[in-house]
Amino acid sequence: MMKAFSILVACPLLVLPRSVSAFVPSVTPPSLRIQGLGKTVNVDLCRMAVPPSANDQESKKNAADGPFVNLGLVRQTVLNQALIGFTIWTGGDGARVLQENAHFGTESLAIALAGVVPLIYLSRRVETSEAPAVADLNVSTNMLVLRLFGGKPQPFVALLVSAVLAGITGIVEETTFRGQVLGQLVEKMDSFPAAVALSTVIFAVLHVNPIALFRGGKEGVKDAAVLIAYQLLTGAWFALLYVSTDNLAVPIFAHAFFDFYVFYGTHLILTNQMEYARDQSLMPVANGGVESKWQNKRGDRFVLGARETFFLADNNRDGELSREELRIALYSYGIRLSEEESKTVTEAADTDQSGTIDFGEFLEFVGPSGNPAKAIKNSLLGVN
Repeated sequence: MMKAFSILVACPLLVLPRSVSAFVPSVTPPSLRIQGLGKTVNVDLCRMAVPPSANDQESKKNAADGPFVNLGLVRQTVLNQALIGFTIWTGGDGARVLQENAHFGTESLAIALAGVVPLIYLSRRVETSEAPAVADLNVSTNMLVLRLFGGKPQPFVALLVSAVLAGITGIVEETTFRGQVLGQLVEKMDSFPAAVALSTVIFAVLHVNPIALFRGGKEGVKDAAVLIAYQLLTGAWFALLYVSTDNLAVPIFAHAFFDFYVFYGTHLILTNQMEYARDQSLMPVANGGVESKWQNKRGDRFVLGARETFFLADNNRDGELSREELRIALYSYGIRLSEEESKTVTEAADTDQSGTIDFGEFLEFVGPSGNPAKAIKNSLLGVN
């Protein structure tokens, strides 16, 4: 659900933004490899692979068995935050800053609730954006939450874990950056605005994973720039809440609310959409229709995979794909289309010229080539 996320500073593990464009369906046809659109892309008709990690096999097993939490990921997050906030837990400078500058109460809670609304609005705009600049950020958020909670809805467990992680992050990062770092910079610099700006820059830069940055080449640099820009906005807003209220509890609450929204909101959106796609994929096939035609030609597995792919992309659940929905969904498969290219593909699939693609049209579009990527490449090349 884009939006970036402000968890983990010294060792960025959770970098969240999002959009309902990355899913891990239950059916997994063979992967399809194509050459086109300027690069080689691995495309699987109805599954996007979870980024590899030491905990993936455990996560997949638990996801299949029922509700679960990726304890390894939770443990890593908590340990990193414990390291960052070491002086808070040991009664050092962080504890002193928290005690002197954070005044928790109903007033600070109410201000924080009002203060987080603009951030959630920004997050929603990013989540639903089709802009290529934020695509990877959205996909990263979705895949992280899927790794953390799996692909099945578990409202109570996800709520509890999200609240704990968000609360720890809010306390640690706001005490560290708005409390300690900003306080030290104010003492050393003549300009208070400059100290606020520099502390915000430090906050943003330290959320970038240096390994991903150096390994990613130009794409890594671009993704890092987008993440930094997003963190500059969120960091500046938290700083504004602190400076305007002179109460560290306000940005702590606001930060925690925002991270909770990212964790829990993304989980609910992703898993509800995945359940919708699964339900639609199990609908009976009508005899003599388009689905029956391609079922006979390519088999049940192909039609089932096509259904899941189609309905995962159908974010507004109207049974049709708009150009925007198609373009956003393709980001999850590593296929980046310009707006004009997405128009060309939509027009090629939209045989009745209604402006949207229904499932029958989608099947007729991908059926001859056997996978969406080849169909897209052919439509862009003008090949029937």
